[in-house]
Amino acid sequence: MKWNREQTEKYFVLFGKIMLVAAIVFNAWLTHKCYFNFLLSDDASELVYSRMLAQEGSIISSNWYGSTELEILNTQLIYSLLFHFTSNFQVVRIVGQVILTLIFLASYLFCLRGIDLEKAGERFWKTAFLLVIPISDAWIFLIMKAYYIPAVAVSFVGLGLACRIRKEEVSKKRKLVLLVIGCIFAFVACLEGLRHIQLTYLPLVLSFVWIWWNLQEENGWTGKKLLLPRGTIASVCWLVSGMAGYLVNVLLLSKIYQYDTHQDAAFQDQLPMESIQNTFNALLQVTGYSGWKELVSGGGICNTLAIIFAVVIIVGLLRIAVRMRTRKTGEQLVSAFVILSFLLSMFIYISVDDVQARWVMAGVAPMVLFLVLLERLPALKQYVLLFVCYGTIMILGAHEYKAIYTNDHNEELKPVYDLLMDSDYTFGYATFRVGNLMTELTDGKVDMRIVQAYSTNHKLKNRHWLTPIEFEYHEEAFPLILEKKRTEDTFDPQDDWKLILDTEAYWVYEIPDQRAFQEYLDKVEL
Repeated sequence: MKWNREQTEKYFVLFGKIMLVAAIVFNAWLTHKCYFNFLLSDDASELVYSRMLAQEGSIISSNWYGSTELEILNTQLIYSLLFHFTSNFQVVRIVGQVILTLIFLASYLFCLRGIDLEKAGERFWKTAFLLVIPISDAWIFLIMKAYYIPAVAVSFVGLGLACRIRKEEVSKKRKLVLLVIGCIFAFVACLEGLRHIQLTYLPLVLSFVWIWWNLQEENGWTGKKLLLPRGTIASVCWLVSGMAGYLVNVLLLSKIYQYDTHQDAAFQDQLPMESIQNTFNALLQVTGYSGWKELVSGGGICNTLAIIFAVVIIVGLLRIAVRMRTRKTGEQLVSAFVILSFLLSMFIYISVDDVQARWVMAGVAPMVLFLVLLERLPALKQYVLLFVCYGTIMILGAHEYKAIYTNDHNEELKPVYDLLMDSDYTFGYATFRVGNLMTELTDGKVDMRIVQAYSTNHKLKNRHWLTPIEFEYHEEAFPLILEKKRTEDTFDPQDDWKLILDTEAYWVYEIPDQRAFQEYLDKVEL
């Protein structure tokens, strides 16, 4: 039987379409099915903040203690819009997840169309579903919890603009439009902080420098072709615009809004080898490594695949980098950008000795673009390798889906949840793990303030982290929910606190006077 390439291509495209729709629908269904145990307080904070924005009629608020960055071009734009139509947290989360996923896929298609307009459609359908299957806990933050969609989407848009503006056939007028759009986009994106400079705009400039270097190597450094590659000036303009946005963030916005600007990040006195190990382990977690598993088990097989996947990434990056000069300029730009975005991020994480798997994931996701390079291989080999890639992602994804479905880490909160739902409480205080999470789980019935305990004075204190700055006082009694693991032996209950629930994991006290309790919190000196 003779192999038919065109027929095979149609099957792969059709399979990709089916898998993309199925993955989006399944992600939404699984979020609904596992809603109670799927969420963490960090996740709930996004919706609590977005609801507040909807109530204020704004897209950013000075009445919020933020976390590690200021959210401007971020998920709150979608969530706060949805809160104008419904007050149901679960509806907002699931519909928002779908909308943000579609925006993310649109950014990926925009990038592919910039690389090659004619081939973009087939490339998109064959590879897009690989981005929306969570293969690890870190990947969940990208596609199901959606928090990292803006970070990766900006990378796709930035690269897509660069691929367009470097093309010789593009008119000067259109290039000017692309330049201006890119500058505005970079400025607004980098108002949030350094993340987009690290992941997108500095790697873009360095990519053009790499291309320029390769051109000089080809010409023997004769000085005859010292002109910069098309698009270099535009990438520098976008970087400058991004840096201008970051300066506005640090010099102006940080004085108005409460969040961590990361200005205290610094190189260590010595480069600890442990930081290299931690960063590599974070990469393993991104590719699906899930800790201790029996060697001969489903988890063991997935851990093996995750290790192989991580090694393939590292070896693949090296091979692509070594052979960079043999590629066309457009392929060089895509390859250099993905490599440099990843390596720059890894360098930063190792240097400051601080890394999270989800941070590394933001530099790994654009590597899906490397599948474009398979087209340089013999046709049959392309499809075999693509089939292997499909199988790997689907096995790791199935393992992660099972982990989500069987997860029960919020079950210990059920008694607390039942208590709140059966009560008349509308306001309370809690340690962070419970606070915003309980607001979402009760569908906004109970708003929470965040507290923390300190063993030095055996009292509780306000925690200014992902919570409103100003709040209303309530005359009625309210609950104080404390996680035992965080507060046991570190605080002394006051005489008027009434213990109304004592579980293995939590204490719930009823406090009669909010003003007196808030004064107690405010007066604690650390």
